[in-house]
Amino acid sequence: MFMKGSNYIPSHLLPEMQTNEQISHLLRSAKEAHMNMLRVWGGGVYESDYFYQLADSLGLLIWQDMMFACAMYPVNDEFLSSVREEVRQNAMRLSHHPSVAIFVTNNENEAALVQNWYGTLFERDRFESEYRELYLANVIHELKLVSHSSRPQPLVSSPSNGKASEPDNYISSNPQDNQNGDVHFYDYTKDGWDPGIFPRPRFVSEFGFQSFPGAYAWQRSKGEDDDLLGLITHRQHHPLGNVPVIALVERHLPLPFPENENYATALIYFSQIAQAMATKVETELYRSLRDTPHRTMGALYWQLNDVWVAPSWSSIDFYGNWKLLHYWARDFLAPISIVALYEKSTDSLNISLICDQLEVDPRELNVVANVHLWSQLLPRQSTSWDVTLRPNGVQYDKVIAISDLLQGEFTRTNAFLELQLRRGQDVISRTHFFPSSIAGAVGIEDPGLEFEIASRTCLNTTNVVRNSVSISIQVKRPAVFVYLELLKPYRYTLSENGFMQTEPMHVVYLTFDAPLCARLLRKSDLRVLTVNDFMR
Repeated sequence: MFMKGSNYIPSHLLPEMQTNEQISHLLRSAKEAHMNMLRVWGGGVYESDYFYQLADSLGLLIWQDMMFACAMYPVNDEFLSSVREEVRQNAMRLSHHPSVAIFVTNNENEAALVQNWYGTLFERDRFESEYRELYLANVIHELKLVSHSSRPQPLVSSPSNGKASEPDNYISSNPQDNQNGDVHFYDYTKDGWDPGIFPRPRFVSEFGFQSFPGAYAWQRSKGEDDDLLGLITHRQHHPLGNVPVIALVERHLPLPFPENENYATALIYFSQIAQAMATKVETELYRSLRDTPHRTMGALYWQLNDVWVAPSWSSIDFYGNWKLLHYWARDFLAPISIVALYEKSTDSLNISLICDQLEVDPRELNVVANVHLWSQLLPRQSTSWDVTLRPNGVQYDKVIAISDLLQGEFTRTNAFLELQLRRGQDVISRTHFFPSSIAGAVGIEDPGLEFEIASRTCLNTTNVVRNSVSISIQVKRPAVFVYLELLKPYRYTLSENGFMQTEPMHVVYLTFDAPLCARLLRKSDLRVLTVNDFMR
């Protein structure tokens, strides 16, 4: 099984304030995005019985860190006695759950020690001895009491080299070895939309990019006198500030100047596009490496959820609303996916067809490559070929030179590519490739977008009213990354978001729970944005 999923942090800063309903929403959202594993991060809390019971019933596997993270810990007798009791109690409470796939004693503490994150080099021998005493002699010892043959033996750290760390007595010179165990990977200096910047590891248990929650989430959480951009900066706790977010946005999208009135709106919206695309590309790369010599078998992005309205790596905001990343994850983590990754050295696309299903019907499968002009609706040219799928694996379909797809009137700046995997005429999966930065594309104009609330239905449930709304969107020219946001204090989901609209009419379905039937929902209660709105 290829592990695909995310990292789970506490659903509230104050654990006593979290509710089963919040936990249910987050785990079901993970399931809806086709995740099969969540990593309970070692900097959080041991989750409630309800969390693991629900994971059991949803078929979500749990990577369970013990709660030791990002620090050097003491090893006095009193502390070690407390540690043994903590680990014993939680291991006995959790080990019977079929969802718990593996235990890990700590998050990043081996890497922190080896790479001198906390100034431990001056007493390296002492800290290594204390590390082994805490995790090998105490935490691992207690975890082995609940070990059994159907679950892998506990890992000592994440990232680590797994079993390959044994000759080093579990402190390796490079805990981030791509050939063994798992890695955590972050690089904010390069282009996250370029698959060439990422490692080729066995398992990636952390990776990700930041974005900002939607504008309405900020409105709900800020004071009347708060300056929005000032608040975003104040709540940004990354050592590099907002620089990595803005740098990635500016590589690809037409971010206005800071003095422009629409700067904050664009920055928030574009940050979510940039995060979603970078995480999509990185995840697709790892999925595509499954049946190569790299044998990559897991990708868990950082992070699923959030504890406040702030810049973060999450795909779901504090109020439970999905960012663009989560909508896109539902597609790029789907059981059957088409992947088109750019290879800079050959100026070509590597087409891979990924299938997680154990059995697959091979009939009528084909790939269609559509060439679109930025200035016109509908594909201007199409090429198709028959394909097959490899059950529970990757079919490496073909490598296509960009020059073979963009010929004649089509150039890198006036055109983009859409690749569809179909069964007959039914689209199973699609992906896009943009040969130039979108900010530098030629032909992107006002799409003439208009939308209407086409229908409303209400269903009374035990506690709330489930509102379902269909929204019809009409355009005259391609609309780039159409983004919808409900401007009401409700948790909502859309049938899709951040999509390319290249047809005249498209319908999106909005669902939200409210105290009453929202029959008076108005167009002004929705915000609709496109990248076109910000082209210079």
